[in-house]
Amino acid sequence: MILRTAASSDVGLRRRGNEDRFAVVPELGLCLVADGMGGHSAGQVASALAAEAVVASLREIAGGSASATEKLRRAIEDANRAIYAASRQRSEYSGMGTTVVALLAEGGRASLAHVGDSRAYRVRDRRIRQLTDDHSIVGELLRRHEISADDAREHPHRHVLTRALGVRGHVQPDLAELTPEAGDVFVLCSDGLTNHVEDQEIAKLALESPDLDECCEALIELANHRGGEDNTTVVLARFEA
Repeated sequence: MILRTAASSDVGLRRRGNEDRFAVVPELGLCLVADGMGGHSAGQVASALAAEAVVASLREIAGGSASATEKLRRAIEDANRAIYAASRQRSEYSGMGTTVVALLAEGGRASLAHVGDSRAYRVRDRRIRQLTDDHSIVGELLRRHEISADDAREHPHRHVLTRALGVRGHVQPDLAELTPEAGDVFVLCSDGLTNHVEDQEIAKLALESPDLDECCEALIELANHRGGEDNTTVVLARFEA
């Protein structure tokens, strides 16, 4: 199958800088979104390091015998070490971290890895499925059915992560293996999108927009129209016969 991709990132309406980063590397089959956190410019540093380290690691092990999932796991761990080391070298970077969600397509299969609350979705047959679980306090409360989805949107701790890249010396990413079908659209995004745009709205735009670049822009425009409180990044990957 052929993999078509598009990506866009926007600072939003409330933030001074953009702490989101994305990477789209067709020759590796990689799509990635990272949403940084930390004081000063540390969030930008963390997300940039994540993207750079994952790409560098995958280039180094490309063509090896390891599975795509194993390659992605090693790349995420390499990125975690790079961010953690940088945070210990400069005081202004202390405590910095980032989310990461990455899709690696290889040999008719796709592997997914994520840490944090940036999300991956699959749109298939007019249905959308969230493929990742948010590593956040609110995500944990939702999984335990202690709060409703409506409560989650207004929860005072909705942005507090329980797992992030670079905060500790070791991280355990969630991993999944998928078998894409022709017509599948994978959506990778930071929470700047999902804070404002409902899942079914994401699916509708993904299905009705023949141009993936236009779809990215339409999703970001909708998030900004509804407040644009955070940076918003969207990466789309469509598998075609």
